[in-house]
Amino acid sequence: MTDTEYNLHKQLAEELAFLWHVDGYIKDAEKDGNRKAADAFKQLKVDEEKHARMIKQMLSQGK
Repeated sequence: MTDTEYNLHKQLAEELAFLWHVDGYIKDAEKDGNRKAADAFKQLKVDEEKHARMIKQMLSQGK
């Protein structure tokens, strides 16, 4: 495995870990009445999903 492949795998794990927890962050912000934070987490979720898809595609294409 190259350094780049390792870095991509590591970053994908980070993205997926965030996505695993983000719905809880959104619920907490909504429960606290913090609409701004809830909206920010929702946008981050969309962005992280996009990033995860990009990384998966890069890994599946290889070099």
